[in-house]
Amino acid sequence: MNRVEEPGAARPRIFVWATGQDENIGDSLLRRAYIASLRAHGDVFPWIGRASDDFLAGLGLSSRERVFRSYVEWYMAAVKSGAKGETVVAVNAGEVPVSRKGALRMLTLALLIVWARGRGGGGVWVGAGVPKRHGRKVLSWPYQLVARLCRYVRFRDKESQEVVAATGVAPDWAFALGTATSEWISRDARSLLAVVIRGDRNRPSAEWTSWIRRAADLHGLDPVVVVQVRRDAALAGWLAGEIGGSVSTWNECDHSTREAEVRDIYANSALVVGDRLHGLIVGATEGALPLGWVESSAGKVRRHFETVGLEWPGDREGRPVEEYAVPTAEDMDGMRRGLIEAVDRARSRLDIVGREMAGRTR
Repeated sequence: MNRVEEPGAARPRIFVWATGQDENIGDSLLRRAYIASLRAHGDVFPWIGRASDDFLAGLGLSSRERVFRSYVEWYMAAVKSGAKGETVVAVNAGEVPVSRKGALRMLTLALLIVWARGRGGGGVWVGAGVPKRHGRKVLSWPYQLVARLCRYVRFRDKESQEVVAATGVAPDWAFALGTATSEWISRDARSLLAVVIRGDRNRPSAEWTSWIRRAADLHGLDPVVVVQVRRDAALAGWLAGEIGGSVSTWNECDHSTREAEVRDIYANSALVVGDRLHGLIVGATEGALPLGWVESSAGKVRRHFETVGLEWPGDREGRPVEEYAVPTAEDMDGMRRGLIEAVDRARSRLDIVGREMAGRTR
C-alpha cells in the first residue's frame, strides 16, 4: 500500500476491524466510507463480529469479499497473510471507547501490527474517536501503543488526540458520503425542519421544544423527528407530539434502506437540530444546516464540526435555551455558504487522507 501498483502486481491484503452498533445507521455508513477508501488500494477482509445482515447492508461489501465474525479467525487469517505478503491492519473507525476489554484487544492488535510491519505491511488508524473517560486513563496506554505502531494515524477530533497521545485530525468518514454540494436543493425549496435526538438522555425542556416550534413557524417548516438509532424511537414519539410534528420511524428495513430514507428527509430539510452526531453530519452532507443546540449535549458536536472548520453547529451546545436565537433567513443564507465550503473541504481532505493512508503503511 506504500507504492504505485504496477499492472499485475499483488494487491495488499487489508484486515479491517469494522464492528459497530447494529441499531445505528451512523455506525455502518461511516465504516462504509472507511472501507471504500481502503478498498481503493487493496483487498479488504473485514471483521464484523455479531453484525446482522441489516448492518452488513450498510457496509457496502461485495459478495466476493470474505468477512469474519470470529475475531480469532480474522486475527489468524491476518497472521497467515502477513507471512505471505504485504498485509495491513486497519483499526476501527468511529467511536472506540477506552475499556478493559478494549485495552486487551489493543494489545493483541499491537502484536499483529508488529508482525505485519516486519514483513512489509503495517497498520493504519483513521477516523476514530476515543472519548475521555474519568478513571480510565490507566487503560489508555494500549491505545497509545497501537497509535504509535501505526504508520498513519488521524483521529476525528482533538480530544481523541489527547487520549491516545497522537497528532493529526481528519474529518469523520461520514462527510465523504452524500450529495454533491452543487446538487443540493435550494434553501427556499426545503419544507422540513428535522430533529434527531438521543433517546438515552433527559427529555428536552419545554423551553427547548418551544424554541423548535418558533423556528419552524418563522420559516414555514414542518417539523419531523428522525429515528436513525432504533433505541431513540420512544423519545421521538413523545417529542413529535411536543413540537407538533411527525415521526420518521425505522421500520423493518436494513441499514442501507433506512439511510436512503433519512437522506431524503435531510435533503428536503432547511435545518437539522439535535444531539445525534451522525444525524447532524448526514444532514449536513445533504445540505440541511446542522445545529447541535441541545441543553443536555456535552461537546461532541462542537468537537467534530470544528474539525471541518465550522463553529456554529456546536457553539451553543449544552447551554441554556435562553442563549439560543432562532436563525433568520439572512443567518441561514450565511450558514449555507459556510456549510458548502466546509463539506467540500472535508471531502477533499478525506480524498487526500485516503491517498496518504495508502502511502504510509510501513
